[in-house]
Amino acid sequence: MAHLIKLEDYVSRYQSDLHRYPSQFTRMKKERWEFLKTEWERLQQADHTNIEQSQDEVLIEKEGSFFSQAVRKMKSWKAKRSQSNIEELDVEEEKEKMDPSLSLEQVKERFLQELFHSQLRWASSSLLEESSLHPRYKRDEVLRFFTQHLPDNFFVMYRPVFYIKKAPIELDIILITPNEVICVALLDGHEHSIFEASSERFWTEYIDQTKKKRISPLLSLSRMSGVIKPILEAEELSIPIRKVVLSPNGLIDGHLTGKKVEFIDQRNKADWHYKLAKNPSPIKHQQLKAAEVLLGYTHTMAFQRMENHET
Repeated sequence: MAHLIKLEDYVSRYQSDLHRYPSQFTRMKKERWEFLKTEWERLQQADHTNIEQSQDEVLIEKEGSFFSQAVRKMKSWKAKRSQSNIEELDVEEEKEKMDPSLSLEQVKERFLQELFHSQLRWASSSLLEESSLHPRYKRDEVLRFFTQHLPDNFFVMYRPVFYIKKAPIELDIILITPNEVICVALLDGHEHSIFEASSERFWTEYIDQTKKKRISPLLSLSRMSGVIKPILEAEELSIPIRKVVLSPNGLIDGHLTGKKVEFIDQRNKADWHYKLAKNPSPIKHQQLKAAEVLLGYTHTMAFQRMENHET
């Protein structure tokens, strides 16, 4: 699960200590999942035990009234004994409520949803400040893909706003990996969109029987590399910069020759994701340095938090 270190011009706690928060978030994620999985297993075992007890009680009831009375007395004694602990049990149930009928896969899906919201909070708040998170990001499937389906050794900057020569510049998506920086220009489209790379400035989008002119995503890639490359070179960081045009829902046709750009669409998205997710390298010092330097050039809009505590 990648680290969302910058979202638009929001304040991010990664900006204050990039060496601390990646390991802290990874540890929190691991502990949270282990707790939920253990709790689910406990509930499954308890449910199985209750079923067995109910079956035993039915058999005892059939044996006669003497055993029936003994069972009722035992139930009454257990109820009285546990009465003094009701408040404590209620507190524990309030801490964590889980439906025992959920499958482990459903529990995992809820865990990922919860974790995604945590990622958004960390990318829009620090201990002292916070930014107004736009509700659309909670429904942004592309953002969810980059944060939840890439490994822990990736840093993600999603539509960051850089401040260059006293002017804000909004970029698309930047992935900072242990070995390179990947600039991703997102090409939104419909499920049946076909994009024709007709020139460097304009592309054509075909949707069923209609077509419309689109600004070429190559312009966005040129802008991103034009911002990032001088910043890294000024810090003497020799990190390769890779350029990608991503159309997660559509198809890209007519690739321009002579351009060092990868075109990812419906046909090869899964393979591209597989290669990214299998990056075995740990977070590297040069990667951290590059992320810190880039964060230093980003623009931030935030206000003082009412409560200063970790969330």
